[in-house]
Amino acid sequence: MIKRELLEMNAYLPVKLAELAKSEPDTALDLLQAWGEGTKTLRVLWAEVTDALAPHEVKISS
Repeated sequence: MIKRELLEMNAYLPVKLAELAKSEPDTALDLLQAWGEGTKTLRVLWAEVTDALAPHEVKISS
């Protein structure tokens, strides 16, 4: 059985790549190519995309 976590990563990776393409298009393209070529696992791609997005996330203080 496929883990729910992997299903969610697979579903939202294109969304995260689109977000990353706005701030770091070269990084997004490199990760998209790795995904298409199968040179990185889904977990590795997810980690790299979320790490690359982290500095660009808007922090909301309460």
